[in-house]
Amino acid sequence: MNPMRIFPIRHIRSVLLLVLALLLCVLSPAQASAQLPTDIRAQFGGIEITGTAYWDTPGSTWFVLIRTPDRVNRLLCYTLQNGTWTQEFQTAESVPQGEGTVRILFSDREKDIVDGQPVIRPVLMITQNGTGEDESRVIRQYEFLRSASGEWNLVRAFFPDGPLGLEFGDGILIFQLPDGLQAVPWTSVLDICGISLSELPETPDQALQLIIEQNKNGLSHPDP
Repeated sequence: MNPMRIFPIRHIRSVLLLVLALLLCVLSPAQASAQLPTDIRAQFGGIEITGTAYWDTPGSTWFVLIRTPDRVNRLLCYTLQNGTWTQEFQTAESVPQGEGTVRILFSDREKDIVDGQPVIRPVLMITQNGTGEDESRVIRQYEFLRSASGEWNLVRAFFPDGPLGLEFGDGILIFQLPDGLQAVPWTSVLDICGISLSELPETPDQALQLIIEQNKNGLSHPDP
């Protein structure tokens, strides 16, 4: 499956805001009613749990978002193995930091065909709101798609204030800029366990700077 879906760039700020609003309304039915298991919750003691997200198929997976005493957001993943919830990984690099509210949720809107049958691929969405007057507005959104092998890879990112949209494919990053599309090679890790969100451009100027650097090396691809 090619995870990239490019849409027109005209009025990109309005488009990105509309996409964010629609995505935040798409919850998996299982997530809406699930409660974090007691044996997972008990592991955190007095540490603040700021968000949870549950996916029940394929397999059973809980993501737990915490805020540590030193004000660091951390994301932990648990899977059910032989009746026991086992921590798969934890990371702070794949979670927005700062004072804006961070949320996690699942969407089941990605579909693939495996052996001639439709298969739903869960998408983990991580969002961050602004602060002050912007505390109710999403300023960052990241989407991680679960691969057939069980990895969670970044496929999209949206920054309405830029405005800027990112689409990740096989070895390529496509920028949705106000004046068109631009693609550059992207070989950095996309897996949620290894990616650092702080490395991603969030504005057109930052994106153009990366494009200029790639052009110097003869690696940039205009308008995919």
